[in-house]
Amino acid sequence: MKLHLSLISKVCFILTIICGSWVLAQEESATLVEVEVVQDNLAPYKDRRETHGMYIGVDYEGLDLKNYISTLDNLGYADLFGSDPIPLIRFNIDYKYNFALGAVALGVDYGMGKIEDNRSGTDRSLEVTKYGVGIKYVIDNIMPEPYLAPYLGLNIWQMSLAESSPTDSFSATTQMGYNYTLGVLLQLDWLDYDTAKQTTFNWGMENTFIDLYATQYAATSAADDPDTTTDFLYGAGLRIEF
Repeated sequence: MKLHLSLISKVCFILTIICGSWVLAQEESATLVEVEVVQDNLAPYKDRRETHGMYIGVDYEGLDLKNYISTLDNLGYADLFGSDPIPLIRFNIDYKYNFALGAVALGVDYGMGKIEDNRSGTDRSLEVTKYGVGIKYVIDNIMPEPYLAPYLGLNIWQMSLAESSPTDSFSATTQMGYNYTLGVLLQLDWLDYDTAKQTTFNWGMENTFIDLYATQYAATSAADDPDTTTDFLYGAGLRIEF
């Protein structure tokens, strides 16, 4: 009888320990609080930017080939289209190397545009496709944020031109040509800083800019190419930095 009571006592004692441990564990787990830390502090661009970056951009440029002479009938650009420029839409992507004095961007550029008119007495059109590479030096590291970043650029390209009338057509691709560019990037992030900050945290988007520039085209390397020289032309677009 004593042995039986002793066994029961031991079993009760073990059960008491197990139950107590389980209750204690539940109480401890109930007191655990998960804290989510929201990233809200963004260092200035000058301090946070890394060595390597990237630009993606789209621009509009009024391409006025004022010295162009039609191969179809030797009419000049002004006789065909007056003073209206070719609306050239350009797409570009650049690798960007950042250093203490600013940045150097090297990339590719593709543009296309078309103009149509009948002031010469017949319907005429001229379509331009331009593709090439470019290099830019951007001064974007003077202020903590690049509110204003001037730049100097050089583009090397080939241009395909396709001219047509109701009775004839002509197309050609030029040899290599170049144009140089003076521009300025105007940062837009300050207009909505909270949204800009979150796009940096979530997408790695460092800056959004309005791109304003002036450019001038030179003749190509072949004397028999269509004349691509221009006065200063103006363009504008949107540029995003990652």
